[in-house]
Amino acid sequence: MPIGDVDFADDHSPNFGIPWVENPSSKEMGTWSKEKLVNYYTFRQQRQLEAVNNPVGAGWILPAWKDVMDNWSKYQVHIILGGNRSTKSTIASRLCMWAAGTIPAAEVRAYHVNEDRSIEDQQRMIWDAIPLGIRNLPSKKGINHSIQYSQKNGFTDNICILPPLAGTRRGGTIKFGNYRQYQADAQVAEGYKAHLIWCDEECPQRMFETLQYRTIDYHGRIILTFTTLTGWTPLVQDILGKTRTIKKRFAPLVGKELPVIQESLSRPGAVIYYFWTEDNAFIDTRDFQHKIRGRRKEEILARAYGIPTKSVTSVFSGFSKDINVIDHDKLPWLKNADYAVTRFMALDPAGSKNWFMLWVAIDSAGTWWIYREWPDYDDWALPGSTAEGKAGPAQKGSRKGILDYVDLIKNSENGEEVHERFIDPRLGAAEKQSADGATTIISDLDDAGMTFIPAPGVEIENGLQLINNLLSYDDTKPITSLNGPKLYISDRCQNLIYSMQEYTAKGGRDEATKDPIDCLRYLCVSNCQFYEENTNAVSGRTFSY
Repeated sequence: MPIGDVDFADDHSPNFGIPWVENPSSKEMGTWSKEKLVNYYTFRQQRQLEAVNNPVGAGWILPAWKDVMDNWSKYQVHIILGGNRSTKSTIASRLCMWAAGTIPAAEVRAYHVNEDRSIEDQQRMIWDAIPLGIRNLPSKKGINHSIQYSQKNGFTDNICILPPLAGTRRGGTIKFGNYRQYQADAQVAEGYKAHLIWCDEECPQRMFETLQYRTIDYHGRIILTFTTLTGWTPLVQDILGKTRTIKKRFAPLVGKELPVIQESLSRPGAVIYYFWTEDNAFIDTRDFQHKIRGRRKEEILARAYGIPTKSVTSVFSGFSKDINVIDHDKLPWLKNADYAVTRFMALDPAGSKNWFMLWVAIDSAGTWWIYREWPDYDDWALPGSTAEGKAGPAQKGSRKGILDYVDLIKNSENGEEVHERFIDPRLGAAEKQSADGATTIISDLDDAGMTFIPAPGVEIENGLQLINNLLSYDDTKPITSLNGPKLYISDRCQNLIYSMQEYTAKGGRDEATKDPIDCLRYLCVSNCQFYEENTNAVSGRTFSY
């Protein structure tokens, strides 16, 4: 609720425009009577005229735009990652105009790459979104409003002030800036308060961090709109490092399901929308789709669907959250009690920090299902100033002893049968002195009733290659029973998922994401495979899940 003369951004929810309706096919319209055709064309022309006169209130809105408006009150940061010409900037400009014209004395900020792009793109789109009645006011400038605009120079003094709403003294304000200004003087992003901030094209990571504090006073919102042609940048990593997919659908150009809406787990309060070029009902996208076919997968994902991909220099470049991560409830043995698997566990012990653990189930087709990790209650690793990241809160030690870890493992497994358990061969077998003489973590665990086998001490590179072997398949063809990855990870294993994306193999023992990858590597080099029930024979079946 407003306090004094202050209105909060979350007191107002956007619900404007008219849902887009496709034109009937030529075949269907060919069956209509002349009178029906005339009435229909008159209706469409009237709708078009109303949209020109009032683009926000009476303009068409696409389904993806409705998703943004429906989530407006739930999230503080709205990231629209869109393909080329996917309407991401159009909806952002209309939201800016809606906020400036709806929230009393609204403060809106809009940033672009440089001044030229601000004038050519952002300011032009804001101008186009202003209702015709306001654009045509007899006086373009007054005590409480300023709508002076030219195609060459944009808004005078880079500011648009709408006439005040009834009962208010100040008009809604939209101020324009750019990233070049911030790079020259970071103070341009300090000090002010905003109900809404729109950043078009990717903004500097540190600027994004600063803008979070500009919206606190008014419970404001931030919109980021860009096409991710530069891949997994620091800003993208900040937002997409850990996500939960809320909505997805089949993408024809790549032949698989892709996310449409995701919630960021690494940036609480942020939601990500993926706008598809093919969904832009206002243009003919057939030529675009013809040109994009046959291009590299990374380019198609970015230009057509707004989805960024890791650099090919990533250790696990074949890993994809959209392909290799599944809903935990969809693990095959949870859906079918007769689905046979053989379970294994890996442990990476430590001194002062928590131990990391991983569980895998392997089926008769040789498909690996990572279904549990520990710690699972917080971030094991976080983005840092270098590519190797920094330790997260889950690495902090909890003073657990051997018996505590054994109890934790037993409680996690709850009676499930684990065929074999593997441990870091170096630290697991390292001797330490006790009152009873020399001992090791392996022997202490054995004394506590839980047997661990040292994983083979092969070269790290060999283990990483075995992981990549599980990820390998022909991604230019649809995934089938004969063509698909052999590694899937439950969406509950967020620390392993994050590590698969971020691990560089360059940070040595200090790399923040090392331990989850080490556990997976121990399993791979230990020749884990499916065993027929009640025998030690390896399955000879070759079909794939």
